[in-house]
Amino acid sequence: MSAALKNSREKILHSVIESANKASSLESWGMPVEATAEYMRCNRQLTIATTEKESFADSEKEFLLRIASLMEMRANALQDSLKSAAGSDDSVDITDICQALQNMIQGDMTPVESSFYNKLPAAPTESRNPLKARSLFLSDDDYSLAIKAMGKSGTLVKRRQILPGKTYLTITINKIGMKDPQSYIDPVITITTLMECNIAQQGTLVEPQQDTPVSTKHREVAYVPFDVDVELSTPLEEIPQGSAIFFEFKHFKPKKHSISVKCFSLMEMDEIKPGKKFLEIYKKPTDFRRKNLSLLSVKPLYLHVTLILHKI
Repeated sequence: MSAALKNSREKILHSVIESANKASSLESWGMPVEATAEYMRCNRQLTIATTEKESFADSEKEFLLRIASLMEMRANALQDSLKSAAGSDDSVDITDICQALQNMIQGDMTPVESSFYNKLPAAPTESRNPLKARSLFLSDDDYSLAIKAMGKSGTLVKRRQILPGKTYLTITINKIGMKDPQSYIDPVITITTLMECNIAQQGTLVEPQQDTPVSTKHREVAYVPFDVDVELSTPLEEIPQGSAIFFEFKHFKPKKHSISVKCFSLMEMDEIKPGKKFLEIYKKPTDFRRKNLSLLSVKPLYLHVTLILHKI
């Protein structure tokens, strides 16, 4: 296998591991709506991975599709509120799945050697899984529409409660400045609230990440509009000092069958004041440590947001 294929394979599996762990965490935190969205995201990642013609052997594709079926079953169980997927007698532990995928990355095992292989549901048929059967033959536009149809609504979460005496933040993401706004397919913004990072770590989530819906609004000359409200569930008084809120602008790349980060903005806690804000836009990769920030462009382009504080 070439170095490029090996690198592609590793990126795919690492992305699946990250989504699977996130879904499991959301479920354990008692957030079934968010967990359902993340399980389905993982299902899509696995399904798309099997279209990588040379990155995975046939037996590995079968294994990945069976895991995809399991993720779909977990999502359906949560969505229907019939039972907890994690508590099912015949369920497979997400930790075991992630370890098996990590072993695949390292080349330490074949899929059928995993202890839970026979517990996995059957791989979906082509009739149930048209993306798997047809994705190699879809045009870029059709492929984009297929992805959008499955995940265009985002993962924004409404605040469940407001405690007396606490201050809550709603962020209206108005628009982001871009030199070439028409060139981005299915643009979204991922919102991440992180505690301060040190040099040895990427930081700890204050609360689960949220994704805006795909922007479908008419794009202006130099902007991608969103006009969506993002509600933080954690009171500002309980967000640790040194934390920051990150905004990652992402878009779909049909040729790579992947979502890519184009750039990011951030807002530190001492910047949170009611009203409009214009946040600088930085080059990728997202620097959660805030140590090496480089502006995306010399042009005056910003992420436009409006901050609303709620207190009872």
